[in-house]
Amino acid sequence: MKAAKAIKVSRETYDHLDAQARVRGMSIEKFLEIVLREFDQAKERAFIDSLRAEGLIVTFPQSDLKMPRNFKPVPVKGKPVSQTIIEDREPR
Repeated sequence: MKAAKAIKVSRETYDHLDAQARVRGMSIEKFLEIVLREFDQAKERAFIDSLRAEGLIVTFPQSDLKMPRNFKPVPVKGKPVSQTIIEDREPR
């Protein structure tokens, strides 16, 4: 079950949103769910773009290179790297 959000809007705004929902053949609740989800996604994209513009994250182009057929991983002693990372992140 999703958590409910309360949004305070004027009667005029409510009527406009309700009309837009009806034009699309949906309830105002469903319409607002879609609009708010798109708004959240746009905020997230803008945040990521700002991090990229500041050079804090980098996106590399996808490679077309395939793993060589004769590739064999080198066995190493000790626990998996993933376990070491998990342990390093745990509070002490």
